[in-house]
Amino acid sequence: MDVVFILVAPAVPENIGASCRALKTMGFEALRLVATEAHRHKPARIVAHGSGDILEAAQHYPTLTEALADLDLVIGTSAKARHQWRSLTPAHELSALLAGKQGCVRKVGLVFGCEASGLSNAQLALCDLVSNIELPAPYPSLNLAQAVMLYAYELRGLHGQRNSLVCPDAQQYAALRAKVRAVLAQQDYDESSKLARWALEVLPNADAKAIGFLHSLCDKLLKP
Repeated sequence: MDVVFILVAPAVPENIGASCRALKTMGFEALRLVATEAHRHKPARIVAHGSGDILEAAQHYPTLTEALADLDLVIGTSAKARHQWRSLTPAHELSALLAGKQGCVRKVGLVFGCEASGLSNAQLALCDLVSNIELPAPYPSLNLAQAVMLYAYELRGLHGQRNSLVCPDAQQYAALRAKVRAVLAQQDYDESSKLARWALEVLPNADAKAIGFLHSLCDKLLKP
């Protein structure tokens, strides 16, 4: 399982450099930058000392949609409650949740919003689930690089982990998500409906066994 960290419109070069150092220390390498030029500024390179290879290798995208195109599971991060998601997955629970999908998910994306406002509701809607960092004090909030460090720390156990579960397809979860959408459409449930939104929101919590079962169920429900 590959974990990709995605920064959307970061404005502070130092935050990008510090994020590179966080990834390097926790064993991660994949960084994607969306709608920003801040990484080109000297302070980013200075703060990224020792992790300049991650900064140089970072992939750049004009839109978040393009940055997510090849990912099987997308996790948005948010510190605010003003969005459509009924539940948030605490950062400390993500490692176990993802470990349960080993062999069924190839690429996971972890998305962070800009320093000023975080991810918008439209950007969160592109994610499969949303995670937060549970803090005893809601303010002052963590800055971008601090949040990246905490998530990288929580997920460090996934680095280099080999798939121990046998699944016929490393993108089995992504295929299941498409089947669930097809079943909902056949039953005339629009994706904006309450039931469809709830089904797609709880789906990322399925482990490898549940993913296999749901594949079989969807295959029986889908009309030829």
